Amino acid sequence: MADKDTSQRETYSVRLRPSVIKSLRHLAIEEEKPLSELLEQAIEDLLAKHAQKLPSRDQKKGNKKGSGR
Repeated sequence: MADKDTSQRETYSVRLRPSVIKSLRHLAIEEEKPLSELLEQAIEDLLAKHAQKLPSRDQKKGNKKGSGR
């Protein structure tokens, strides 16, 4: 997991269904972790999952250059 230095954190607001928030709060209590830590971990997992599926930026640039013919 990424560096947990809170001085490098930013506030970001999202709208979630109340049932999701309730479930997250219960999970945070069970895991004895802050809710923000659980959310950040879930977001990092999602980004890692999608990074495997998407071509890298270098590959995208290469495709654009090659399609100019």
